[in-house]
Parts: sequence; C-alpha cells; structure tokens
Amino acid sequence: MKTILFVEDDPIIIQVYRGPLKNSGFQVEVAEDGLVAMKLIPQMRPDLVLLDVMMPKVEGTYVLKFIRSRPELKDTKVIILSNATNADVASEVLAQHPDRVFLKSQSTPRELVKAVTELLGEADPVPQPAA
Repeated sequence: MKTILFVEDDPIIIQVYRGPLKNSGFQVEVAEDGLVAMKLIPQMRPDLVLLDVMMPKVEGTYVLKFIRSRPELKDTKVIILSNATNADVASEVLAQHPDRVFLKSQSTPRELVKAVTELLGEADPVPQPAA
C-alpha cells in the first residue's frame, strides 16, 4: 500500500482530504506541523508528502527544502496543498520543485486524489464487500 504523509495543521482540511485518499487505497498518516514532519519523513520514507505551506513551528517551504536537500529523500513526491498566495512564498516553493501545487480554495478532493494516483501510479485496490 502506498503511503502518504499529510502535513497539515487544520483538522477540517485533514478530514476533507484524508477520507477520499484512504478510500482510494492509500495509507494516510498525519503530521500536524512541519517539525513533526521533518522527524517522520526520514523514518517513514513516505511515497508522497502532501504539504501545507503555512504551519506552526516549521513552515512547509522549509520542510520541502529539507526533503529536496537530502539525497535519500530528494526523489520523494511532494504535492503542495495550501492557500498561501504571497508571491515571495510562491516563488520560494516553486524553486524547490514540488511535483504539483494546489490551492485549497480551488481544489476538490477528487482532483487531489487524481493527482496523487497519477504521481504514484495506481493505488492498491480497495477490497470490495462480497455481493
């Protein structure tokens, strides 16, 4: 099963996106701030990091730099899911080459699941109840 580390501090956003990702066959773990994410990523080696930018303790831009600067992690797929629209923040994020960028206010869970599936290949099939 492909593993996603969802780095997000808003419990509502976690709830909105986590369910559709799990229902699509992905294992979803959550880190509620960037500092926790930076501790988990080297241990977990997730297939994909779903990363907010504006977070407590350590911002997502720093987490993305951390991922891209480590040889063993630099190829980790990263999707930015944020409402940060400041031009300086946007250029700093893009300079670290995320695989995709989504604005929370303009994205649906379906669009995000589609992007994750494209980046990771097919998710493991979800067992269907017997008829």
